[in-house]
Amino acid sequence: MAVIGALVALLLPAVQASREAARRTQCSNNLRQIGIALHAYHGAHGALPVGCLEKRIARKTPEGRQWAWLAALLPFVEQTNVAAQLDFLQQYDAPANHAAAGARIAVYLCPSTTRLADDREGDFIRTPTFGGGDPFLAGATDYGGIYGAAGVSPAANGVLLYDRAVTLREVSDGASATLAAAEDVGRGARWDGQWTNGENVFDVGSPINRYQDNEIWSDHPAGAMTLWCDGAVRLLASKTDLDVLRAACTRSGEEPIAMPH
Repeated sequence: MAVIGALVALLLPAVQASREAARRTQCSNNLRQIGIALHAYHGAHGALPVGCLEKRIARKTPEGRQWAWLAALLPFVEQTNVAAQLDFLQQYDAPANHAAAGARIAVYLCPSTTRLADDREGDFIRTPTFGGGDPFLAGATDYGGIYGAAGVSPAANGVLLYDRAVTLREVSDGASATLAAAEDVGRGARWDGQWTNGENVFDVGSPINRYQDNEIWSDHPAGAMTLWCDGAVRLLASKTDLDVLRAACTRSGEEPIAMPH
């Protein structure tokens, strides 16, 4: 029995590492598919999708529809049927959209996600209904769009913005040096983790894996998976210099910093 126990102790880390490698590969493939979808959308519409369509702003647009860029990508990730069931003329969390918004979209989920917000139930999020009423289970996403780098002027310096579409021509820093999306896994409703919710874009202002709320955050060991504007997918280490990371989040900052490869 002691020999068997010793063998198990020796083999378990290798098995766990192998499983995590498979999960990381799947996460990478998911982001790669999202990257292909972004380029297909750009080809069809002449620009990347709006990051958040009709963002809700108190006393200005409190009834905004607040649709997410990931919802716009549905036809380009083989989810045309789900897209057809959504009423984009209503709010993403309106009762008419509860059923379709509750779809589990596998390509929007990282299989390594383990640290979940209190209101996240597996691959779903208990979400308040617009205008009141019972909450509903909305499909979650573990990937967020890059609104830009926090504290850098001008603001809204990324590629997935509020109520404005960005073209790849505007990415003058270079598509291979500019982030489009990244992991921010395990979020619930308070942290805008639904794939329908247009607040699923964020300013990056902290190192990787420092905060789960609207920052780059992952359950992969040592780093997070990122999608770049040229469609490349890379694991960025948690120790990536913050100045380098913020430079990668701007589309035209002309920062004199070598980008990670």
